[in-house]
Amino acid sequence: MHASDAPATLVICGTVPRTTRSEPSGLVRGPDLPVTWLAPIDRLAVAADLAARHAGCAAALELPPAALESRGRLRGLLARGRDVLPGLAAVGVHGGVSAEHRGLLVEEGIRIALVEQLAESGRGSRRPAPTGWRCRNAAWGLWEVEISAGLPRSPLAWLGLGSQPRRGSLHVLRTEALAEGNGGTVFLASRLERQLAWARRQVDRSRGVALSLDGLATLLAGGEQAPRDHSVLRAA
Repeated sequence: MHASDAPATLVICGTVPRTTRSEPSGLVRGPDLPVTWLAPIDRLAVAADLAARHAGCAAALELPPAALESRGRLRGLLARGRDVLPGLAAVGVHGGVSAEHRGLLVEEGIRIALVEQLAESGRGSRRPAPTGWRCRNAAWGLWEVEISAGLPRSPLAWLGLGSQPRRGSLHVLRTEALAEGNGGTVFLASRLERQLAWARRQVDRSRGVALSLDGLATLLAGGEQAPRDHSVLRAA
């Protein structure tokens, strides 16, 4: 498949808030596309439960800045994360991943790190990323992926066509995941609903493929679980 014909890759991440009083196991309506539930260590069990309840979803550990102050602290937090989620493979990092921590993340089984910005590095990507994708394989076994600024803007939006992703592009979106209603009812947050509705339109029109962060890591690594019709790496 040529890059111009490949569908866009869409990854939606929802942050599980610390302030939600009710347990999201009673979520009124779950997502109909893969969502990566991103949570701090004290809410990771909630994220793991949500991922288990909805097909294609995954959970990721949000690393606080303090965890990156020492290798011992980072290793301890990742060990706690694996106690909750044995298959933990994705993390969220404020800022970027420093060179001194990349090897440790790989040692601890982390395959993909969601970053606010790709950190400056003296080394280039060990494996080439698809053209235009804001990601980097700065250490064998670990991909760093940058959060997108937002939904792509379409110059034809005034015609009612809405925003459409460029063919073969990557969009990694992040927003709050949950909102609490009266009586402790838990809903998907309105912004997450909008992102899911946008992604659903792209999938239905064969313009996009929706993946979790875990699925994106497999795709970037060229694993067998990548969608059969998604040849963006070969096209890059």
